[in-house]
Amino acid sequence: MKNEVVLPVIILASPLHKDALAGVAPPLLERVRERHGARLDPTPALVSSRLAVLLLLTGGTEQQAIELADRSLGPVVILCHSAHNSLPAAMETTAALQARGRRTRLVYLDGPFAADELRVIAGAAALADAFARQRIGLIGQPSPWLVASSPPPAAVERLLGLTLERIELGEVLSRVPENASELPPGELKAVGESERRMGGRVQAALSRLTKDRRLTALSIACFGLLPYGMTACWALADLAGRGIPAGCEGDLPSLLALIAAQELTGGPGFLANPAHIDAKAGRVLLAHCTAPLPLLSSYKLRTHFESGLGLAVEGTLKPGPYTLVRFGGTRLEQAFLVEGAVLSERVDREDLCRTQAVFHMPGGAAARMLERPLGNHHVLIPGRHRAVLQGYHELFLA
Repeated sequence: MKNEVVLPVIILASPLHKDALAGVAPPLLERVRERHGARLDPTPALVSSRLAVLLLLTGGTEQQAIELADRSLGPVVILCHSAHNSLPAAMETTAALQARGRRTRLVYLDGPFAADELRVIAGAAALADAFARQRIGLIGQPSPWLVASSPPPAAVERLLGLTLERIELGEVLSRVPENASELPPGELKAVGESERRMGGRVQAALSRLTKDRRLTALSIACFGLLPYGMTACWALADLAGRGIPAGCEGDLPSLLALIAAQELTGGPGFLANPAHIDAKAGRVLLAHCTAPLPLLSSYKLRTHFESGLGLAVEGTLKPGPYTLVRFGGTRLEQAFLVEGAVLSERVDREDLCRTQAVFHMPGGAAARMLERPLGNHHVLIPGRHRAVLQGYHELFLA
């Protein structure tokens, strides 16, 4: 079945229902597959410590479910249906787990929203697994102005199960070659061939570092390169376009959103500063000096905005639906997630970072950015992904 959702589940039945597993489970699983496009794969044991999915086939399964949940460190999803006292058992179990402070979600398979809920849970589980596979390089110290964007690395490792590598900026500098083997393509605008060569050299250094340290993603305190006459803007755009999420200024929360973009779309996201907000009209002008080429309809190579040095990307984002994302809080317990659209109108302000895009969203969401900001950098992810991101955040972080 096309785009079929697959979830491994442990099926629980009361000993009083001797024939439930053989007589009730197969038709229920087939009905879920036909009606909701979801394949629930029975498994005899927990297959992941990150998420437990339990199908309460009958009543009298509450204690079994609690015991299994106690053996899992992650959130618990309780599935139920409308026969054999499955629903009351699920409600009792969910209430008990939530009272213990466990992140628990109940999905009623005979309800009108079950298909959407199963799809969100499968997407959230895939995102959790993707984060757990990451080996992230944090190069240099986060920029000093990112006072809300530096959650404790140990807490992030513990929450997401990933690996963070602290890397000195010198490891980049030591890998910068004398000459670039690959030069950044594109039209030059107020920069020369020396800047083009510099962009290629920094790209080569970051690519080599990524390979040497076996990194799957990175964020670099890029302003530390300026005293050496270098910028990382082009290099980050190129890495992101090649499938390596790459962020600026040592900002970890925004890098996590870039990793989510790669997992959800198979391509990069656009990390940017909200430079202007019209809350009444629901318009946000986003700008930054790096942007992955797959997201752009056209681009030119310019200098970095603040310094006037190096090589940056002045591009035009492809219009269409996007999701604007920001994780926040010392434990990533907060999130700003809103769907909207990048407009086709061009903005060519010389007083902002080079790549500029207008994002339109509901006015209430734009007002919330000003009233309860989570920080500076936000990430645009192509497409509509709020439901999965919200589901992931609620299950694993909130």
